[in-house]
Amino acid sequence: MIRSWVEDLLTLTDKYWGRYSFNRDPLIGKISRSAQDLHYQKTVENAAALAHRLQVEHGVKTPEGYLKQLGVKLCYKNADPGSGYTLFASYEEPDTITVFLETVEATAKLIAEYQLYDLVGDTKPADLLIAHELYHFLEQTVPDVYSALKHITLWKLGPIENRSRIYCLEEIGAMAFAKELTGLKCSPFIFDFLMLYAWNPEKAGILYDVLMKSKAGREEL
Repeated sequence: MIRSWVEDLLTLTDKYWGRYSFNRDPLIGKISRSAQDLHYQKTVENAAALAHRLQVEHGVKTPEGYLKQLGVKLCYKNADPGSGYTLFASYEEPDTITVFLETVEATAKLIAEYQLYDLVGDTKPADLLIAHELYHFLEQTVPDVYSALKHITLWKLGPIENRSRIYCLEEIGAMAFAKELTGLKCSPFIFDFLMLYAWNPEKAGILYDVLMKSKAGREEL
């Protein structure tokens, strides 16, 4: 079943995954569909360029190798069983990335057990998570990262205005950056799904149904 699900999810376009991300953003009502597509494209391009810049400036390394180069701390730990939710990895300002071992191990085991390498490639789940969180570090330390800029005007009173970031762009950028940095074969959103499935197949099944029903109904999320 998981193999057929992944095959189905691989048919979803980048634009579709972008709409999926925006659908979960609290400011979606203030962003037109055309603006969503534009912000998505600019974020992806900027994030990929940032990954390339890192490779040019520091050489081609593993994601963990870049952390050492940039002075970012890496911790592996077990998730809190009483937390009530599944956490894959996290970035804590100013310079600490935590990867939760159960996620890495369960996802790697899932891919190996069902021989999904031909569909998703051989990128290590840990590398993908580290690269993803590294992007959030770079958002805080590199000037003018697109996802870190304030693109939306919440209100304006004369010369005074209140502007906001589009929060889903942070995850879109992290996904695109991680894909470029690791050479991931498929959409990073597929790995997000696999990590969820490895922990909670029932929740993953619900997500799969939502995604595929929307596609079948030609709804653009």
